[in-house]
Amino acid sequence: MKQKILTIIVSLSLLSCNAQSPNMKDKYSNLDKFSERIRSLNDSLGKKYGIKEYGFDVECIYGKEDLTRLISEMLDLGDFQYQVVKDGLDKSNNQYFSLIKISEMEYEFRTSSQGDYVDLEIVIPELNNITKNETPEYQYNFSNADGGQIAFLIYANTDSLKMAIEEGYPCSLPNSSFKREIDWNWGTYSIVSLNHLPKFDDLLNQYHTILSEIYDLGCDVPNLTIDRIYIDDIFKSNSIDIYIDGGPMSTSSNDYSENEVKCFWDGSGLVLGYTLVKVYQGAVTLYDKKNKTKTKIEADEYFNLVLKAFGKRKKL
Repeated sequence: MKQKILTIIVSLSLLSCNAQSPNMKDKYSNLDKFSERIRSLNDSLGKKYGIKEYGFDVECIYGKEDLTRLISEMLDLGDFQYQVVKDGLDKSNNQYFSLIKISEMEYEFRTSSQGDYVDLEIVIPELNNITKNETPEYQYNFSNADGGQIAFLIYANTDSLKMAIEEGYPCSLPNSSFKREIDWNWGTYSIVSLNHLPKFDDLLNQYHTILSEIYDLGCDVPNLTIDRIYIDDIFKSNSIDIYIDGGPMSTSSNDYSENEVKCFWDGSGLVLGYTLVKVYQGAVTLYDKKNKTKTKIEADEYFNLVLKAFGKRKKL
């Protein structure tokens, strides 16, 4: 959760900022299409599944009362009955604090007093302690809808939230992500040569099919419905960008030129390379960025390397 919260803080405005272009409207047309889709899914599925949402400026802390006000509004989202015991400034730790009482239990929220950002990596775990004790079938999380500097905190029944996400609601759960550590050399691209580049709509269908096949083989990859995956050249920069659950950052950016795709060395990039080789009969060459060496390999050998990279998922 901490890594995810930090990603939200760093990336909230990523999708609204990029390099300048002579034709800005055309440059960002794919981004606009993506943002509109995510917002539409956020609103329609949020309503369908009773997901409550609260948007707040992440740069909102100028005094102890600001932290208390923010925490109160977060708790109001879940209709909790609470009492503000006290708030103040802890000078020794340079932190504002708010002490909240719910059902005879006290919860302490803190954030740095040396900046205006709210420390979500401290606040959210304490919110989770409250739901664990008071409403264990519910959870706080974040919508991935782009709000610039505005974060969208949500409160939802966990089972309902999972069903919404299966239909494309933009929110990340632990099963959303490819694991960061895979058995693949850092900096080794899969360069796939094709007769022609596939259309993104067709590529999305085939990518999902291959991901499902790899999952069914017992490999440690996320089990995603097709509605949770989005593929496009978001910034029209000759890149196949792969987004999962409407996340604020592409899980993988894969450059292409003419009929060649340079697949990134992370999990989603490996699935893309696997798809391009298996479905579109591409020829694959491994490029070691560090040593600047190229190695051509046969398709079956490549498939085995990719499956080995993911490893087997642990049984629950």
